[in-house]
Amino acid sequence: MCLGAFSVSGPLSDPEFVAGLRPIPSGIGNSAPSWTAVDLNGVRPDGSQVAIGLAGRSRLVLLVFLTVDCDGCDLFWARLTDAPAEIDVVAVTKSPTEVSPHEVAARTTGPVVMSSAAWIDYRVTGYPFLVLVDPVTRRIVAESAGFAWSDVDAMLEALEPEDE
Repeated sequence: MCLGAFSVSGPLSDPEFVAGLRPIPSGIGNSAPSWTAVDLNGVRPDGSQVAIGLAGRSRLVLLVFLTVDCDGCDLFWARLTDAPAEIDVVAVTKSPTEVSPHEVAARTTGPVVMSSAAWIDYRVTGYPFLVLVDPVTRRIVAESAGFAWSDVDAMLEALEPEDE
């Protein structure tokens, strides 16, 4: 069956639709995952080895799991350096056997680790996906599917103690 010049425009290409989406936490209820955050080991897009350790860090670390063929990921690739000052941000893609290092290099504006093992370690099954880690306790304090950078702001606001 030939569809010719038929093109499909999905709802994610509609800014009003996307603006109405909200993050979907993956934990049970409002609880954070029970597994421990681990260091990231992989390669940079140029093929050199990279390790992102949690030890010695005092600021929260946001792991942004992304790919190169996802419209929603483009929003995060473009703004990785615009993260709130109180957190460190690391983009995480799958290994070079699964994602083109050349395409990752063309998109990245900050630290990136290419590691399929990290996706397994953090139990990530889709993208874009956000994991906020407290490096001091090695706890995952929040995680969510990401639809916009405002989801990161919402994660951080949820961590702030409520005024009494």
